Amino acid sequence: MSYFHIDIESHQVSKRTGSPCGDTFLVRRSVYHTTIILADGIGSGVKAHIASRMNSARLEALLDGQMSLRDAFFGVAGTMSRWRDHSLPFSAFLVMRVLNDGTATVLSYEMPPGFLISRREVSIIAGQPLVVPAGLASEAHFSLEKDEGILLLSDGIIQSGLGRSSLPEWGVDGVESFLSARTGRDLDFSRIAADVLGMARYNDGANSGDDKTVLLAHSRAGIVVNILTGPPADRGRDREVAEAFDEAEGLKVICGATTADIFARHNSLTVEVEQRPVSYSSPPRYFLSGIDIVTEGAVTLTQAYNLLADEGESVIELDRSPAGDLASMLRNADFIRFTVGLARNPANADVVYRKQGILARDRIVPLLAEKLERMGKLVTVEFV
Repeated sequence: MSYFHIDIESHQVSKRTGSPCGDTFLVRRSVYHTTIILADGIGSGVKAHIASRMNSARLEALLDGQMSLRDAFFGVAGTMSRWRDHSLPFSAFLVMRVLNDGTATVLSYEMPPGFLISRREVSIIAGQPLVVPAGLASEAHFSLEKDEGILLLSDGIIQSGLGRSSLPEWGVDGVESFLSARTGRDLDFSRIAADVLGMARYNDGANSGDDKTVLLAHSRAGIVVNILTGPPADRGRDREVAEAFDEAEGLKVICGATTADIFARHNSLTVEVEQRPVSYSSPPRYFLSGIDIVTEGAVTLTQAYNLLADEGESVIELDRSPAGDLASMLRNADFIRFTVGLARNPANADVVYRKQGILARDRIVPLLAEKLERMGKLVTVEFV
């Protein structure tokens, strides 16, 4: 199954310059799905901001507590049904979840409908009504294909133009027409959210209208990188691990000469070594048919970590060593899977390694995974 990655474009503006926005959105990713929460606090300013943040945070906490999407939604919707009062921190809200295969669900409470956008057409995401104590709620299920987008909006977009004598309220139909005029081969998903917000601001003119938020979730083929480093602790698992790595979808990296030998042996391949002097500062490249990068283990992983910790991309782009190639690949990846063998390597205790600040695989990989997650990547680590 191909991995779909969801890119998020977000644009937001407050009703009053210098005042906090009354809308809040959160994006959460896991190895299984991408979840977006959008909340629109009652009114505007600080009070609306607090309400939207509080209710989106509560929904996020329920989901983090392993509650189902539907149960979490109904829990917050039930509270909002009792808080429909300007004196209470009420907010409209929605939650959308897209699985890695494109299966999507949108649960909405008192929010405008979303829009499904492809290069051929735009359609309103019409959900089925849900029964809640008070207010309007809906649930929609659909499939998001590769190179399609879902547009989510707060009321400030739909209601733009309201109160101006020269323009009617933009409305759902107005947004749909605006989007439909932009479909076609040259559709630029990275511009849609900004264009919608710009048009809504134009509709309101000098009057800033309400807080405005536009989110565009665009599905594309994800860049997956698989990294195998170190032999398994149990030699009897060598073939199993090699076969699983060989069958994995995406780019493939092997870090470790012994690891490369194991993979080559179980796939009837030959490892070739780059013909140049070897030094600790720049480990050699190896070559294996079907593998994108093959190099030394702990040294390369540590160097790649140090390169990713650099302030910008320039150092990585200029470094054409195996570590530079690996760092560049990781920077461009969406989903990285590490398979880390736990067989003991006596070289890790060598004083030369210690003086160079080189960490063993079981220490550097968790640090590298943490760094990549802070960069917004999805990362899994499996020890074998």
